[in-house]
Amino acid sequence: MERFIDWRLAQRVAEGVAGGGTASAAFSQPAVDAACADAQSLVLDYTQMTPEHPLPAPEVVDRAEWVRVGLGTLRELSHAFESRVANGMKAPGPIGGIARSIAGAAAGAEAGLAVGYGARKVLGQYDVALTTSDREPRLLFVGPNLAATHQQLGESPDLFLRWIAIHESTHAVQFTSVPWLRQHLADLLEALVEGAAAKIDRASLQDFARRIFKTDPRRAIRSLLQGDLARLLAGPEQARVLDRLQAAMSVIEGHAEHVMDAAADAEEPGYARMRERLEQRRAKRGGLGEVISRLLGMELKLRQYRLGKAFCDAVVREDGIEALNRVWSRPEALPTNEELERPQRWLERVGASTVLPAA
Repeated sequence: MERFIDWRLAQRVAEGVAGGGTASAAFSQPAVDAACADAQSLVLDYTQMTPEHPLPAPEVVDRAEWVRVGLGTLRELSHAFESRVANGMKAPGPIGGIARSIAGAAAGAEAGLAVGYGARKVLGQYDVALTTSDREPRLLFVGPNLAATHQQLGESPDLFLRWIAIHESTHAVQFTSVPWLRQHLADLLEALVEGAAAKIDRASLQDFARRIFKTDPRRAIRSLLQGDLARLLAGPEQARVLDRLQAAMSVIEGHAEHVMDAAADAEEPGYARMRERLEQRRAKRGGLGEVISRLLGMELKLRQYRLGKAFCDAVVREDGIEALNRVWSRPEALPTNEELERPQRWLERVGASTVLPAA
Protein backbone atom coordinates (compact mmCIF):
# COMPACT_ATOMS: atom_id res chain seq x y z
CA MET A 1 0.00 0.00 0.00
CA GLU A 2 1.24 3.46 -0.87
CA ARG A 3 1.80 5.59 2.22
CA PHE A 4 1.09 9.29 2.42
CA ILE A 5 2.15 10.37 5.91
CA ASP A 6 5.87 10.72 6.63
CA TRP A 7 5.93 8.38 9.62
CA ARG A 8 9.68 8.69 10.16
CA LEU A 9 9.27 12.43 10.61
CA ALA A 10 6.29 11.78 12.88
CA GLN A 11 8.48 9.58 15.04
CA ARG A 12 11.23 12.19 15.33
CA VAL A 13 8.78 14.99 16.12
CA ALA A 14 6.86 12.91 18.66
CA GLU A 15 9.98 11.82 20.51
CA GLY A 16 11.25 15.41 20.60
CA VAL A 17 7.98 16.77 21.95
CA ALA A 18 7.55 13.93 24.46
CA GLY A 19 10.95 14.40 26.07
CA GLY A 20 12.29 11.92 28.53
CA GLY A 21 10.73 12.80 31.86
CA THR A 22 12.10 11.67 35.19
CA ALA A 23 11.65 8.12 36.45
CA SER A 24 11.09 7.21 40.09
CA ALA A 25 11.85 4.06 42.04
CA ALA A 26 8.33 4.28 43.48
CA PHE A 27 7.00 3.42 40.00
CA SER A 28 9.52 0.77 39.01
CA GLN A 29 8.56 -2.51 37.36
CA PRO A 30 8.43 -4.42 40.70
CA ALA A 31 6.19 -1.70 42.20
CA VAL A 32 3.82 -1.81 39.22
CA ASP A 33 3.77 -5.63 39.26
CA ALA A 34 2.70 -5.59 42.91
CA ALA A 35 0.09 -2.88 42.35
CA CYS A 36 -1.42 -4.72 39.39
CA ALA A 37 -1.58 -8.04 41.24
CA ASP A 38 -3.55 -6.32 43.98
CA ALA A 39 -5.63 -4.30 41.54
CA GLN A 40 -6.58 -7.25 39.35
CA SER A 41 -7.79 -9.19 42.35
CA LEU A 42 -9.95 -6.24 43.40
CA VAL A 43 -11.33 -5.78 39.88
CA LEU A 44 -12.23 -9.44 39.43
CA ASP A 45 -13.88 -9.63 42.85
CA TYR A 46 -15.91 -6.48 42.28
CA THR A 47 -16.94 -6.86 38.63
CA GLN A 48 -17.69 -10.61 38.82
CA MET A 49 -16.33 -10.87 35.28
CA THR A 50 -14.42 -13.96 34.13
CA PRO A 51 -11.51 -13.51 31.70
CA GLU A 52 -11.32 -16.11 28.97
CA HIS A 53 -7.60 -15.48 28.54
CA PRO A 54 -4.81 -14.52 30.95
CA LEU A 55 -4.38 -10.81 31.46
CA PRO A 56 -1.19 -9.40 29.91
CA ALA A 57 1.65 -8.74 32.29
CA PRO A 58 2.09 -5.06 33.13
CA GLU A 59 4.99 -3.26 31.49
CA VAL A 60 6.62 -0.07 32.69
CA VAL A 61 7.67 1.88 29.60
CA ASP A 62 9.21 5.26 28.89
CA ARG A 63 7.67 7.97 26.75
CA ALA A 64 9.61 6.91 23.66
CA GLU A 65 8.06 3.45 23.78
CA TRP A 66 4.57 4.89 24.20
CA VAL A 67 5.25 7.10 21.18
CA ARG A 68 6.14 4.01 19.17
CA VAL A 69 2.95 2.25 20.28
CA GLY A 70 0.80 5.31 19.67
CA LEU A 71 2.13 5.95 16.18
CA GLY A 72 1.73 2.26 15.39
CA THR A 73 -1.94 2.44 16.30
CA LEU A 74 -2.40 5.55 14.18
CA ARG A 75 -0.80 3.79 11.23
CA GLU A 76 -3.19 0.88 11.63
CA LEU A 77 -6.24 3.12 11.81
CA SER A 78 -5.29 5.50 9.02
CA HIS A 79 -4.36 3.03 6.29
CA ALA A 80 -7.60 3.53 4.33
CA PHE A 81 -7.22 7.31 4.36
CA GLU A 82 -3.55 7.15 3.52
CA SER A 83 -4.12 4.97 0.48
CA ARG A 84 -6.96 7.13 -0.83
CA VAL A 85 -5.14 10.42 -0.23
CA ALA A 86 -1.84 9.19 -1.68
CA ASN A 87 -3.50 7.96 -4.86
CA GLY A 88 -5.90 10.88 -5.15
CA MET A 89 -3.18 13.50 -4.95
CA LYS A 90 -1.25 12.04 -7.85
CA ALA A 91 -0.87 14.57 -10.62
CA PRO A 92 1.25 14.58 -13.76
CA GLY A 93 4.65 16.21 -13.64
CA PRO A 94 6.84 17.12 -10.68
CA ILE A 95 4.18 19.33 -9.02
CA GLY A 96 2.12 16.35 -7.90
CA GLY A 97 5.13 14.64 -6.34
CA ILE A 98 6.21 17.81 -4.58
CA ALA A 99 2.70 18.38 -3.21
CA ARG A 100 2.52 14.83 -1.87
CA SER A 101 5.95 15.17 -0.26
CA ILE A 102 5.11 18.50 1.38
CA ALA A 103 1.69 17.33 2.51
CA GLY A 104 3.11 14.04 3.80
CA ALA A 105 5.71 15.88 5.86
CA ALA A 106 3.08 18.26 7.23
CA ALA A 107 0.82 15.34 8.15
CA GLY A 108 3.75 13.59 9.80
CA ALA A 109 4.55 16.70 11.82
CA GLU A 110 0.90 17.01 12.94
CA ALA A 111 0.73 13.33 13.92
CA GLY A 112 4.06 13.62 15.74
CA LEU A 113 2.96 16.67 17.70
CA ALA A 114 -0.32 15.06 18.76
CA VAL A 115 1.30 11.79 19.86
CA GLY A 116 4.22 13.60 21.48
CA TYR A 117 1.94 15.72 23.64
CA GLY A 118 -0.11 12.63 24.47
CA ALA A 119 3.05 10.85 25.57
CA ARG A 120 3.63 13.54 28.19
CA LYS A 121 0.24 12.95 29.82
CA VAL A 122 -0.94 9.35 29.51
CA LEU A 123 -0.45 7.28 32.66
CA GLY A 124 -1.38 3.84 31.43
CA GLN A 125 -2.97 2.10 28.49
CA TYR A 126 -4.43 -1.27 27.64
CA ASP A 127 -3.10 -1.50 24.10
CA VAL A 128 -5.27 -3.75 21.94
CA ALA A 129 -5.44 -3.93 18.16
CA LEU A 130 -8.62 -2.38 16.79
CA THR A 131 -7.89 -3.40 13.22
CA THR A 132 -7.18 -6.73 11.56
CA SER A 133 -4.05 -7.69 13.43
CA ASP A 134 -2.75 -10.62 15.42
CA ARG A 135 -0.53 -8.58 17.70
CA GLU A 136 -0.91 -9.41 21.36
CA PRO A 137 -2.46 -6.86 23.74
CA ARG A 138 -0.21 -5.04 26.18
CA LEU A 139 -0.81 -3.43 29.57
CA LEU A 140 1.41 -0.35 29.64
CA PHE A 141 2.32 2.13 32.37
CA VAL A 142 4.39 5.21 31.52
CA GLY A 143 6.85 5.47 34.41
CA PRO A 144 7.86 9.16 34.13
CA ASN A 145 4.24 10.26 33.82
CA LEU A 146 3.19 8.26 36.87
CA ALA A 147 5.91 10.01 38.87
CA ALA A 148 4.95 13.48 37.60
CA THR A 149 1.21 12.97 38.15
CA HIS A 150 1.74 11.56 41.62
CA GLN A 151 3.44 14.80 42.56
CA GLN A 152 0.31 16.66 41.40
CA LEU A 153 -2.30 14.37 43.00
CA GLY A 154 -0.47 13.62 46.23
CA GLU A 155 -1.19 10.74 48.67
CA SER A 156 1.17 7.80 49.11
CA PRO A 157 2.81 6.31 46.00
CA ASP A 158 1.35 2.88 46.78
CA LEU A 159 -2.20 4.22 47.09
CA PHE A 160 -1.90 6.26 43.91
CA LEU A 161 -0.35 3.43 41.90
CA ARG A 162 -2.95 0.88 42.97
CA TRP A 163 -5.75 3.30 42.03
CA ILE A 164 -4.35 3.82 38.52
CA ALA A 165 -3.68 0.09 38.18
CA ILE A 166 -7.35 -0.62 38.95
CA HIS A 167 -8.43 1.53 36.01
CA GLU A 168 -6.08 -0.06 33.48
CA SER A 169 -6.68 -3.56 34.83
CA THR A 170 -10.41 -3.03 34.37
CA HIS A 171 -9.81 -2.43 30.67
CA ALA A 172 -7.78 -5.65 30.52
CA VAL A 173 -10.63 -7.54 32.23
CA GLN A 174 -13.21 -6.01 29.87
CA PHE A 175 -11.46 -7.12 26.70
CA THR A 176 -10.45 -10.57 27.97
CA SER A 177 -13.91 -11.30 29.46
CA VAL A 178 -16.10 -10.02 26.62
CA PRO A 179 -15.15 -11.96 23.47
CA TRP A 180 -17.07 -9.72 21.06
CA LEU A 181 -15.89 -6.35 22.40
CA ARG A 182 -12.65 -5.88 20.45
CA GLN A 183 -14.19 -6.97 17.15
CA HIS A 184 -17.25 -4.78 17.75
CA LEU A 185 -15.09 -1.69 18.17
CA ALA A 186 -12.93 -2.73 15.21
CA ASP A 187 -15.99 -3.12 13.01
CA LEU A 188 -17.33 0.31 14.00
CA LEU A 189 -13.97 1.96 13.37
CA GLU A 190 -13.60 0.22 10.03
CA ALA A 191 -17.10 1.25 8.94
CA LEU A 192 -16.40 4.83 10.00
CA VAL A 193 -13.00 5.14 8.34
CA GLU A 194 -13.81 3.18 5.18
CA GLY A 195 -17.07 5.05 4.72
CA ALA A 196 -15.39 8.43 5.03
CA ALA A 197 -12.49 7.38 2.81
CA ALA A 198 -14.91 6.29 0.10
CA LYS A 199 -16.28 9.85 -0.06
CA ILE A 200 -12.89 11.37 -0.83
CA ASP A 201 -12.86 12.17 -4.53
CA ARG A 202 -9.82 12.74 -6.71
CA ALA A 203 -10.82 16.27 -7.72
CA SER A 204 -11.06 17.50 -4.13
CA LEU A 205 -7.68 15.98 -3.27
CA GLN A 206 -6.01 17.57 -6.28
CA ASP A 207 -7.54 20.88 -5.21
CA PHE A 208 -6.09 20.20 -1.75
CA ALA A 209 -2.70 19.59 -3.37
CA ARG A 210 -2.89 22.99 -5.05
CA ARG A 211 -3.78 24.61 -1.74
CA ILE A 212 -0.59 23.18 -0.24
CA PHE A 213 1.39 25.71 -2.26
CA LYS A 214 -0.79 28.68 -1.26
CA THR A 215 -0.87 28.29 2.51
CA ASP A 216 0.98 26.84 5.46
CA PRO A 217 1.10 23.07 4.70
CA ARG A 218 0.45 22.12 8.32
CA ARG A 219 -2.53 24.46 8.45
CA ALA A 220 -3.90 22.79 5.32
CA ILE A 221 -3.41 19.35 6.87
CA ARG A 222 -5.09 20.52 10.08
CA SER A 223 -8.02 21.75 8.00
CA LEU A 224 -8.26 18.37 6.29
CA LEU A 225 -8.22 16.49 9.60
CA GLN A 226 -10.48 18.77 11.62
CA GLY A 227 -12.74 20.27 8.98
CA ASP A 228 -12.91 18.41 5.68
CA LEU A 229 -12.73 15.01 7.36
CA ALA A 230 -15.42 15.94 9.87
CA ARG A 231 -17.75 16.78 6.98
CA LEU A 232 -17.11 13.35 5.48
CA LEU A 233 -18.44 11.84 8.71
CA ALA A 234 -21.55 14.00 8.73
CA GLY A 235 -23.81 11.82 6.56
CA PRO A 236 -26.71 9.95 8.21
CA GLU A 237 -25.09 6.51 8.03
CA GLN A 238 -21.72 7.75 9.25
CA ALA A 239 -23.41 9.71 12.04
CA ARG A 240 -25.14 6.56 13.26
CA VAL A 241 -21.86 4.65 13.31
CA LEU A 242 -20.13 7.52 15.09
CA ASP A 243 -22.89 7.65 17.73
CA ARG A 244 -22.52 3.92 18.39
CA LEU A 245 -18.74 4.22 18.66
CA GLN A 246 -18.93 7.16 21.03
CA ALA A 247 -21.52 5.41 23.21
CA ALA A 248 -19.40 2.25 23.36
CA MET A 249 -16.28 4.22 24.29
CA SER A 250 -18.22 6.10 26.97
CA VAL A 251 -19.32 2.81 28.54
CA ILE A 252 -15.84 1.28 28.36
CA GLU A 253 -14.20 4.31 29.99
CA GLY A 254 -17.09 4.97 32.37
CA HIS A 255 -17.06 1.38 33.57
CA ALA A 256 -13.33 1.61 34.29
CA GLU A 257 -13.85 4.90 36.14
CA HIS A 258 -16.69 3.37 38.18
CA VAL A 259 -14.63 0.30 39.09
CA MET A 260 -11.64 2.52 39.84
CA ASP A 261 -13.58 4.06 42.72
CA ALA A 262 -15.90 1.22 43.73
CA ALA A 263 -13.24 -1.49 43.93
CA ALA A 264 -10.92 0.72 45.94
CA ASP A 265 -11.23 1.06 49.69
CA ALA A 266 -14.17 3.42 50.16
CA GLU A 267 -13.08 4.10 53.71
CA GLU A 268 -9.75 5.50 52.56
CA PRO A 269 -10.23 9.28 52.17
CA GLY A 270 -7.14 9.53 49.98
CA TYR A 271 -9.05 8.09 47.02
CA ALA A 272 -11.67 10.84 47.14
CA ARG A 273 -8.98 13.50 47.27
CA MET A 274 -7.18 11.96 44.30
CA ARG A 275 -10.44 11.74 42.36
CA GLU A 276 -11.09 15.45 42.81
CA ARG A 277 -7.56 16.38 41.73
CA LEU A 278 -7.62 13.94 38.82
CA GLU A 279 -10.82 15.47 37.46
CA GLN A 280 -9.16 18.87 37.49
CA ARG A 281 -6.14 17.47 35.66
CA ARG A 282 -8.32 15.77 33.08
CA ALA A 283 -9.81 19.07 32.04
CA LYS A 284 -6.62 19.18 29.97
CA ARG A 285 -6.66 15.52 29.02
CA GLY A 286 -4.46 14.09 26.31
CA GLY A 287 -3.38 10.64 25.30
CA LEU A 288 -4.09 8.40 22.34
CA GLY A 289 -7.88 8.72 22.61
CA GLU A 290 -7.59 12.43 21.89
CA VAL A 291 -5.16 11.79 19.04
CA ILE A 292 -7.47 9.24 17.40
CA SER A 293 -10.51 11.45 17.86
CA ARG A 294 -8.64 14.28 16.16
CA LEU A 295 -7.61 12.01 13.31
CA LEU A 296 -11.19 10.84 12.78
CA GLY A 297 -12.82 14.22 13.24
CA MET A 298 -14.55 12.93 16.39
CA GLU A 299 -15.10 14.85 19.59
CA LEU A 300 -14.70 12.35 22.41
CA LYS A 301 -15.09 15.02 25.03
CA LEU A 302 -14.41 14.67 28.71
CA ARG A 303 -18.15 15.02 29.33
CA GLN A 304 -18.75 11.68 27.62
CA TYR A 305 -16.40 9.86 29.98
CA ARG A 306 -18.09 11.50 32.94
CA LEU A 307 -21.43 10.53 31.43
CA GLY A 308 -20.29 6.93 31.18
CA LYS A 309 -19.23 6.86 34.82
CA ALA A 310 -22.48 8.50 35.93
CA PHE A 311 -24.41 5.85 33.97
CA CYS A 312 -22.50 3.00 35.62
CA ASP A 313 -22.80 4.59 39.06
CA ALA A 314 -26.57 4.97 38.64
CA VAL A 315 -27.18 1.41 37.42
CA VAL A 316 -25.12 -0.15 40.22
CA ARG A 317 -26.70 2.08 42.84
CA GLU A 318 -30.16 0.94 41.75
CA ASP A 319 -29.70 -2.70 40.73
CA GLY A 320 -26.16 -3.75 41.60
CA ILE A 321 -23.16 -4.85 39.59
CA GLU A 322 -25.11 -7.77 38.10
CA ALA A 323 -27.38 -5.33 36.27
CA LEU A 324 -24.46 -3.32 34.96
CA ASN A 325 -22.79 -6.46 33.66
CA ARG A 326 -25.67 -6.82 31.18
CA VAL A 327 -23.93 -4.20 29.04
CA TRP A 328 -21.40 -6.94 28.21
CA SER A 329 -23.97 -9.58 27.25
CA ARG A 330 -24.09 -8.66 23.55
CA PRO A 331 -23.38 -5.62 21.36
CA GLU A 332 -27.06 -4.72 21.23
CA ALA A 333 -27.10 -4.39 25.03
CA LEU A 334 -24.72 -1.44 25.00
CA PRO A 335 -26.59 1.77 25.84
CA THR A 336 -27.27 4.40 23.26
CA ASN A 337 -26.13 7.99 23.78
CA GLU A 338 -29.67 8.82 24.89
CA GLU A 339 -29.70 5.91 27.36
CA LEU A 340 -26.41 7.06 28.82
CA GLU A 341 -28.18 10.23 29.89
CA ARG A 342 -31.30 8.35 31.04
CA PRO A 343 -30.15 5.05 32.58
CA GLN A 344 -33.73 4.09 33.48
CA ARG A 345 -34.51 3.68 29.78
CA TRP A 346 -31.62 1.29 29.38
CA LEU A 347 -32.73 -0.68 32.45
CA GLU A 348 -36.22 -0.95 31.00
CA ARG A 349 -34.88 -2.14 27.66
CA VAL A 350 -32.53 -4.80 29.02
CA GLY A 351 -35.11 -6.08 31.51
CA ALA A 352 -33.65 -5.10 34.87
CA SER A 353 -35.77 -5.96 37.88
CA THR A 354 -36.33 -2.33 38.82
CA VAL A 355 -36.05 0.99 37.06
CA LEU A 356 -34.59 4.28 38.15
CA PRO A 357 -36.94 7.14 39.01
CA ALA A 358 -37.69 9.40 36.09
CA ALA A 359 -35.31 12.32 35.68
